[in-house]
Amino acid sequence: MARVSGSVGTTRGFLQAVNKWTKETKERSEASFKAGLKDFSTELTETTPIDTGFLRSSLVVGVKGSVPSGPNAEYGSSYNSTRISNAIDSVKLGDRVVFIYGATYARRLEYGFTGIDSLGRHYNQAGRFWITAAGQKYRSIMRRAATRLRNSSSG
Repeated sequence: MARVSGSVGTTRGFLQAVNKWTKETKERSEASFKAGLKDFSTELTETTPIDTGFLRSSLVVGVKGSVPSGPNAEYGSSYNSTRISNAIDSVKLGDRVVFIYGATYARRLEYGFTGIDSLGRHYNQAGRFWITAAGQKYRSIMRRAATRLRNSSSG
């Protein structure tokens, strides 16, 4: 039967080591997840087509089904990136995170549009597919973030 004391090599010492490892692993995983989400939001922001900047500033992050509302910042303002960063900082492992463009024309720019709009204007606009392209990079963005954090903590 194993001894039950706090010294190394005992059951209690082993359990303490496992608990410590579990806690550190969860913290590292959460930090990696948050860093990857921030990198993904940067990818979306940087690849967003710009005319007036309204589309770029309409990007918001929803965590656990709640999507913030309210006015967006003008192009070039740090307000929206701060808002996104704060939302990502509140994320926990297992949370559902969504990135949403609030501009009504975001879908038309992403997928294109052919037809007549509500004002009777005819359009034949090709899609830009910047969201699709960023989505295809999601796994590699998350891997890069995890690798970057692992390398920075082991050095």
